[in-house]
Amino acid sequence: MTDSLISTPKIRGYVATECDRTVFLYRRSNKITYLILLEYKKERFNLDVGSRFYGRIYPNRCDLSPDGKYFLYFAMGKSQQQYEKKLYCWTGLCSPPKIKAELLFAHGDTWGGGGRFINDRTIFIAPGMYPDFDKTKDVQFHTYRITFSTSPEYEYNSWASGNGWTISESQIDPKHGPKYPIPKVWTKTNGRLTLCRFLHYKDFLKSKDGNTVGSYDLHSYSVKYGKQQTEYSLDRACKWADFDASGRLMMTVGSQVFIYKNVDNLLKDQAETTFDFEDYI
Repeated sequence: MTDSLISTPKIRGYVATECDRTVFLYRRSNKITYLILLEYKKERFNLDVGSRFYGRIYPNRCDLSPDGKYFLYFAMGKSQQQYEKKLYCWTGLCSPPKIKAELLFAHGDTWGGGGRFINDRTIFIAPGMYPDFDKTKDVQFHTYRITFSTSPEYEYNSWASGNGWTISESQIDPKHGPKYPIPKVWTKTNGRLTLCRFLHYKDFLKSKDGNTVGSYDLHSYSVKYGKQQTEYSLDRACKWADFDASGRLMMTVGSQVFIYKNVDNLLKDQAETTFDFEDYI
C-alpha cells in the first residue's frame, strides 16, 4: 500500500505578503508531508516540489516570512535524525522548498513550539514550559530578531497563522480566561471580496495526549461579495483558502489547489489555474 492511500491528502498554504510566493504543506499521508513552493507573476506559475518530511508538522504553528524567503515550522518525527542529535520535536527555520532547518530550537514536549513572523524584523517562537534552549535571550537569524517573550501581543492568535486577517469574533474558554480569548471568526478582503474563516470550536478543544486533533480540519470558509454582501460557502472539503499577493482567491481540496480570478469564476466553478500536487510528485 502506498503512503497516499493511508489517509486523505490535505493542504495548508502560507502566503507571502510582500512578493508573489506561496508555500504549501502537502500532507500526502499521516506519515509524509511535502514542502512545495509556488511562485507566480500574473498568469505565469512555477511550482517547485521540495523536501519530503517523515513525521508530523503542525500546520497551525507555522508561518512564512513577508518576503517569502523563510518558513517557520513546528515538527515531530523521524526527520530529526539529519541533525546533530535525535530530537523529539523542534521549531525550525528553513528556506523553501527545502525544509532542513537553518536554525533549530529543540522542545521536550508539544506544549510549546512554532510561532509567527511579527513583521519583517521580528520572529516570535513559543518556548513552552521546558524548552531545550535559553528563552530569556533573543537570537539573531539573518536580519530577524527572534524573541521568546510570553507577551499576549505575540502569543494571541499565533496558533492560527495567516497574515492580514482580522478577528471578528472570539470566545472565552474557562481554561484560558479572558487574557487568552480563542478566535472563532476571521475576515480578510482583497477590496472586492471578503473571505471569512470559521473555527470549528468544539473540534479545537478536543485533544489526545496534549495534541490538538485534526489540525488540517479546524476551519471552514465562505466568501461575501457585492453590495448586499451575499455569502457563498466554499466547498465543504476545502481545508484552506486565502488571497494571493495579486488578490486572487486560492483554495485547496484534497491534493488540488484552485485559483480564481474573480467571483464570477468562483460561482461558475471555473478556476483560472488548477494544480494537482500528485501530478508533480
